Amino acid sequence: MIYPIQKCIQSVRLSLSVLASSELELYQRLHADPVTMQYIGPCYEKEQSAVFFKNCLKKTEKADSGWHFFAIQLTGQTDAIGFISLIAKPFVEAPYELGIILSATARGLGYADEALTALFLHCFTDAKVPALLACVDPRNLGAVKHIKHFGFVDAPAALKKSAELNSYLLHATADNISYLRTLSQQFSEQQFDKPQPALAEA
Repeated sequence: MIYPIQKCIQSVRLSLSVLASSELELYQRLHADPVTMQYIGPCYEKEQSAVFFKNCLKKTEKADSGWHFFAIQLTGQTDAIGFISLIAKPFVEAPYELGIILSATARGLGYADEALTALFLHCFTDAKVPALLACVDPRNLGAVKHIKHFGFVDAPAALKKSAELNSYLLHATADNISYLRTLSQQFSEQQFDKPQPALAEA
């Protein structure tokens, strides 16, 4: 089944826009940074990550691929501060696996929470996705705590990606959607006094 995932999703401070070729440099920097990649996978040379990036572009451009890659941008800005992905999986109960990666200067400012809240609400209320899958290295305690904050629960064994990763599901329940709407409203009401990150830096 193909779900109608939009190519642009807005939040208070952020825009999630479909991946573009101009984001290659940031993609390469992030995938070459050992701190960023600590719990994600091996670091890659520029040539390798360029191949992966081009594959992401091709998949994104193909309407029925089930691959959705977004650049996270501050509203009104053109430089990305990170990426979010939804990759199709052969599970009726959880048709997409979630991924997110942010530049170092964009971390700790609430951007991840805001971007994920906007994406989850779109998936559940507009696209009618039944649930989303997240696979996390159990050593990454911050990420585990983060996704559980949204309401992710342990996934059934059949949905586990590998023995090294923990798998979690976020279901499109009324309670979860209500909580996401509360988070979205909180972002709308807050005053953000922190300076914007240096967007060109990883």
